[in-house]
Amino acid sequence: MRIGSHRSAAGGVANAVHEAVALGLDCVQLFTANQRQWKPRQPSQQECADWFEALKKAGWSNPKDHRVVSHNSYLVNLASPDTASRKKSIALQRSELERCEMLGIELCVMHPGAHLIGKRSPQEKNDLLAQPNPHELQGLKRLASSLDQLHKDLPGYRVFTCLENTVGAGTTLGYNFNQLAVTRELVGDSGRIAFCIDTCHALAAGYNMDTSTNANKTLAEINRHLGFKNVRVIHANDSKFPCGSRKDRHAHILDGACGQACFKAVTAVGAWKNVPMILETPKESLFQGQSWDLENARRLRGGKLKFDLKSSKKSLTPKSKASALLGLFVSTLLVLNVACKTKTLDEIRGNTPTNSPSLWNGPVAPTVDESALLSRGKQQIDSGDYDNALATFQEILQENPKLPDAWIGVGQAQALKKDWTQSESAYASAAELDSGNFDAQFGRGKALQVLNQLVDCIRAYHRALLIRPDDFDANLNMATAYLQLDEGRSAIVYAEKSVKLKPDSGIARINLGVSYELSGKPDLAIAQYELAAELMEPTPQLLTNLLNAYAQSKRYREAVNAALLLVKLAPNPNSYERLGWAYFRVGDYEKSLASYRDAVRIDTRHWPAWNGIGINLLNTWLVGGKKDADIRSSAKAAFERSLLQNPQQSKLSKLMKSYKL
Repeated sequence: MRIGSHRSAAGGVANAVHEAVALGLDCVQLFTANQRQWKPRQPSQQECADWFEALKKAGWSNPKDHRVVSHNSYLVNLASPDTASRKKSIALQRSELERCEMLGIELCVMHPGAHLIGKRSPQEKNDLLAQPNPHELQGLKRLASSLDQLHKDLPGYRVFTCLENTVGAGTTLGYNFNQLAVTRELVGDSGRIAFCIDTCHALAAGYNMDTSTNANKTLAEINRHLGFKNVRVIHANDSKFPCGSRKDRHAHILDGACGQACFKAVTAVGAWKNVPMILETPKESLFQGQSWDLENARRLRGGKLKFDLKSSKKSLTPKSKASALLGLFVSTLLVLNVACKTKTLDEIRGNTPTNSPSLWNGPVAPTVDESALLSRGKQQIDSGDYDNALATFQEILQENPKLPDAWIGVGQAQALKKDWTQSESAYASAAELDSGNFDAQFGRGKALQVLNQLVDCIRAYHRALLIRPDDFDANLNMATAYLQLDEGRSAIVYAEKSVKLKPDSGIARINLGVSYELSGKPDLAIAQYELAAELMEPTPQLLTNLLNAYAQSKRYREAVNAALLLVKLAPNPNSYERLGWAYFRVGDYEKSLASYRDAVRIDTRHWPAWNGIGINLLNTWLVGGKKDADIRSSAKAAFERSLLQNPQQSKLSKLMKSYKL
C-alpha cells in the first residue's frame, strides 16, 4: 500500500517531495503551478534540476512507479458550453500536461467539470445508476472533445489524465461512475484516460460504504464501470457530511461519515496495492504534537482499523463474554448455512452477488465432470437444441454457480432463443466472475446492443477489445454501436481497424463510410461505399448511403446514377423520391416531377414526394412568369397533401405563405 499526501510546492516543486520524504510517506500529490491563475509560469531549468535531484534522493526516479501525482487547476472546465471559456480551459490544461511531461509525472488528476445548463431533478441526483440526461451527455461530449484536442496537440505524451469522481453539486459531472466511464469511451485515445476515486466524494454523491457489504457493493460498481486497473489514484478522505449530502468537505480518517468499513475495503483491493493513496485531509494544527498526515496514514495502514481486543475485554463480564461467543458461534453457523444452501434455478439465473469477497479471487476452472457437461451443452447448441443446452448449463450452475464457462453457455443459448435480456444477464454474471474472458464481455456487448443499451454496450465491447484488440467482430460492432449514437468521430477508430483486419469485408467498408459521412468527410465516405459495392451485392441501404454522400459532395450527376440503380433494386416510394431529388439537382425538372409522381402512385401518403411535386410545379410557375394559374393551383394542392400527412412542417408553411399559396 502506497500512502501519501497533497503537499505544498511553494518555493519550488521539489519542496513537495522533500516534505513527503521527511514525513516518511510513500508518494506525494502537488500542484505543479499556482492553481488559481489562468497563465501560470512553467518551472525554471534550475527548478527542474532540483526536482529530479529530490526524486533521485527519495528513490522515486522511475516514473512508472507512480510516486508522484499532479492535480490540475480548479479553474479548468473542459465541459463548459461557452466556446471561449472552454478554449481557455484547454489552454490551461495543456500547460499542466506540459509541466507533467517536463517533470516526468505520469498521473494528472482532473475534475470532469460542469455542463452549466439547468439542474438535475432530486430523483436524478439520487439515482447513481441513471444514464446521463441530455445536458449531462452534451457536457460529457464537450469534455471528451476537449480531451481529444489536447491529445492531438500533445502527441506521444505519457501522462494519464485521471478523471476524478465528484459529489455532484450543482451541474458538476462525474458524480456517478457511469459518467466517468462514458467520458473515457467517448475519447478517441482512451488509453490516455484513467480514473481517480475520492472516498469522500463517493459518499457525498450517494455511494454508501458504512458496512463491509455496502463497501464491497460500491467497489463492485467501480470495477464494473471503470475497471480496477484503470483506477490510477485514490484520494483517501473522510467526509464531514453524511451519505448523499452533495457536500465536498473532507475530514480526518475515521472522524467522518465514511466509516471504518469504507477504508478497510478500499485498502484491501489487491489491484490497488501500488496505486498512490493520497490524503487530502485537513492540514491545520497537529495531532498529539505531530503532523495530521502521519496520523491519517497510520489510521489507513490499520492503526485504528483493527478490532481492539484489549479494550473490548475490559468491558466484558463472564456473562457478556459467553453471550458474545455464542453470538459469534450462531453467526458462523448462519454464514455456513448460507454458503451451503441449495440455490433455486431462479437464484442461479440472477446476478452473482457483487458483495461477496470471492468476487476478487478470479475465475474457477471446471472439473472433469463439468468439462464433460460443458462439451455436451456446446454440442447441443451446435445441433440447434437450445432448450436442452440451456438445461445442461443450468445443471452445472446448480452445483457450481461460479463457473464462467457455464454462464457463457447460458448466454449463448438465450441469445439463440432471442431472449436477449436473459442472455445479457448470463454474460454479465460470467464477466463478473472472469473480467478477462473475451466471450463474456463480447457476448454481453452484443446483447446490450440488441437491447439498445448502447452506452453499456460500448463499455462491454471496450473491455472485450482490451482482451483481444485485433478481434474483427468486436471492432466492427464497436463502430456500429458508436454509429447508432451518431458518434461518427468515435466510430472511425474502430471502423478503420476492422477494415484493416478484413479489407475484403463489404460491411466493414460500409461502417467506415458511414463514420466518414457523419464526420463531414463525404469524399472519403464515397470511396468506401464504392469499394463496398465492388465487394458485395449492392443493397438499398448501401446505394442510399452512396447517393447521400454524392449529394454532400455536390456530385449530383453521380447521385442520379446511384438513384437509378436504387430504383431498379428497390422500386419503392423512397427510392423514387430520391431519384426525383437527384434529377432536380441536375436541373432535369421533367424527369424529377415524373419520379416524384411515381412515388405517390405507389403510396399516396408519401409526403416528401408531395413536397417534391409541389416544388417542381412552383418552379415551373415562377419560370413562366407566374402566369399559369392552374400550375400554381396544382403546386398548392401538392403542398396541402403533404401537410395533411405531416402538419409539422414550419418551413413548408412559411414557403406557402411567402408565395401566397
